[in-house]
Amino acid sequence: MKRLAIVAGVLVVALGAAGAYWLTQSRAQMGDSEIVQVAQQEIQAQVYRTPTCGCCGSWVEHATNHGFIFEDNIQEDITPIKEQFGITPDLASCHTTVAAGYVFEGHIPAADVKKFLADPPADVVGLTVPGMPIGSPGMEMGDRQEPYEVLALHKDGSTSVFQGYK
Repeated sequence: MKRLAIVAGVLVVALGAAGAYWLTQSRAQMGDSEIVQVAQQEIQAQVYRTPTCGCCGSWVEHATNHGFIFEDNIQEDITPIKEQFGITPDLASCHTTVAAGYVFEGHIPAADVKKFLADPPADVVGLTVPGMPIGSPGMEMGDRQEPYEVLALHKDGSTSVFQGYK
């Protein structure tokens, strides 16, 4: 009888450990699954751009090819939109996009926007690619490629590197 109780105890511990391991793995896989779902779903967004900027249209085409659906706002002056979302001149580019309440400034690869939206950091309001780096989406020029960084825009006004490209 004592031996049966020991065996039962060992089985309970083993099953508990296996269950905990399975739960941990399922949650990790669920996170990956959610990222895949966001990567495959359509993203509703508003883009603000001026009528004279050709590269903005090229970026919209890039993002549309990756599942974005845009409300296209072509305006003579988009500075007020940038100011509304805290885009300072040193972080600015030629167009501003808003999706899911976050701001995306400039020539950000669509995959980075989707990655961000799958798991947005709590203290971040969006992403930016300052300027207009050659080789970024919408700024393609043959095989030329400038290194650039996609920066995370923190609520306190600071930035950090979200993704780098060389």
